[in-house]
Amino acid sequence: MAGGSHLVKYSKGSGTSIKTAVVVSDVQTESDGITAEYEWLAGKFGARNKDWKLVTQSLVSEEGKHYDRMDIVIKKGKKERSVYFDITAFFGKW
Repeated sequence: MAGGSHLVKYSKGSGTSIKTAVVVSDVQTESDGITAEYEWLAGKFGARNKDWKLVTQSLVSEEGKHYDRMDIVIKKGKKERSVYFDITAFFGKW
């Protein structure tokens, strides 16, 4: 993470639903959190805009928690997928 002096932590969630959302922790701001989300996606699916591309990113709030929903297209096979990140810990922290 750019400018970070510690490692970002991710839960073992698959991100395929809100119930299995990837929890990003040990980030201080929303900007760092969003960077961490893209790093997780790159680690899972490869290079952005080469192996996958972002279609939409949206905020979902449910039961007092906040989630980023990233709708992506995986270029190999043109498979569409939604990935959920629990951003509650850093939501609104700039």
